[in-house]
Amino acid sequence: MTKKQWVLAVSALPASVALLYSGVILANHFDDDAVYAQSGDVSAKSAVVWGRCNREADARLVVRLSASPEFGSDHELDHDGDQGQKRTELGPVVTDKTDYTGSVVLEGLQSDKTYYYQVLCLNKPGFDPNDADMGPVGKFRTAPSRREARPVRFVWAADLAGQGWGRNPELAITDVYGNTIQGGYVIFDVMRRLEPDFAVFAGDIIYADNPIPATKEIPPEVGGGTWVNSPTKDFVAITLDQYRENWRYNLGDDKLQRFLLDTPMYIQWDDHEVTNNWYPGEILTAEPYNGLPADELAGRARQALFEYNPIDSKELYRTFQHGEHLEIFLLDERSFRGPNPENSDPNGIEMLGKKQFQWLKQSLKQSRATWKVISTHDPLSLVTGGPTDRDAWAQGDPQVLGREVQLSQLLKFIKDEGIKNVVYITADVHFAAAISYEPERAVFGDFEPFWEFVIGPVHAGAFGANAPDDSFGPVFEFVRAPSTEGLPANSPPPNLQSFGAVEVSETGRLTVRIHDVTGAVLYEKAMDPK
Repeated sequence: MTKKQWVLAVSALPASVALLYSGVILANHFDDDAVYAQSGDVSAKSAVVWGRCNREADARLVVRLSASPEFGSDHELDHDGDQGQKRTELGPVVTDKTDYTGSVVLEGLQSDKTYYYQVLCLNKPGFDPNDADMGPVGKFRTAPSRREARPVRFVWAADLAGQGWGRNPELAITDVYGNTIQGGYVIFDVMRRLEPDFAVFAGDIIYADNPIPATKEIPPEVGGGTWVNSPTKDFVAITLDQYRENWRYNLGDDKLQRFLLDTPMYIQWDDHEVTNNWYPGEILTAEPYNGLPADELAGRARQALFEYNPIDSKELYRTFQHGEHLEIFLLDERSFRGPNPENSDPNGIEMLGKKQFQWLKQSLKQSRATWKVISTHDPLSLVTGGPTDRDAWAQGDPQVLGREVQLSQLLKFIKDEGIKNVVYITADVHFAAAISYEPERAVFGDFEPFWEFVIGPVHAGAFGANAPDDSFGPVFEFVRAPSTEGLPANSPPPNLQSFGAVEVSETGRLTVRIHDVTGAVLYEKAMDPK
């Protein structure tokens, strides 16, 4: 677009909007809590910027984008984004129909470039800049191109605000740098110091089925006393707005807000975004559901998840490549699974569904990235749920049964197609582990050796360690859980909290680290590509 075309385009806009495009804002209201913002689903050429207008009145969402954290009018303005320093994108009008949330997909970006963004809410009537709420400045870095071999670092997290351990203003830690961090979700300040290129939120990012009471008793084995939650959450989610309220609860934490402003994210879901261990077709008989179909709750939960996260897709399974050496594959192991009670069927049941399974195989086969990192939010061999409610891939029988049939097909496909350097990251079980898989140890041995890395919780009760299923020859190379430390199950933060970090070097060496809540490295595994 030429400068003349740009001027003509802006002049055709309503006067209030044209003022925004020209870099002039007559007046605005700035408050860190007036507008929530985050970015995600970043690729080499695009990104999603999300915002919520917390005045909770109809407003026009506007995203300002700049190559500089300064948004003054002295910067060159170029809507194409490739040559200029700044652009402004009109977003949707947000109303109560989306709980005042909305997203803007930014396209035509340069690869491997840091952008700064700011979300504005132009309030009705008139969407006038004189009545605009302005959010804080955030940033994201686009992915390197597929031919660029620069280092890439990301973190992954899961299990947030579970078991009633919510936002405690008294919680304090000292990180590995000697800094005292107090109040709320302290681990996100620690994660932010690593300056990751992006984050994977691998499910159970809300606990819709867990109330958060005013106080909880801390077990004496970890110090005793009383845990204080401020604010509280006194319900199990059933209605759409109650699911939304769970996302609002987490976004009210200043440390999580700051992390999301600095770090683009990719979101997955697991069970607690809906309710514990749910599966399609299930009828929920227990209180407070009393016969509600899980599918009905999942529809509301899915709507709230898409409203509250920056997602550039209609599906939660998707893939993103960051440079020559790294491609990440995000799975959805909730929406298409077979019933948990049938997870011992020798004929197999679904975990991914036929369409997603075909997509995964084809995407892995087509990938030219050195490393293929699969984020499987349910572990491959760790047994979860009761005898009639096996919720992950495994069920504890050494024979290949239930969902393991599909997993065996995937592992065999990877071997048969000569797909190299596949690594799995996961969470869900609320303890940390590194697990190696060898065909020589396995009941089913038609696969290449591989690794699975487990983290969590980042801020919830710690549990485990769960027993492994021997079907694919797993061995704990590292494990840290309440049972290994002589601590009780459901130990609260900061005890046994963990997150993961993955780094790929310019030469293609991949290093996985598991960090504790202070940032200390609990375990490290470096691997050269085959």
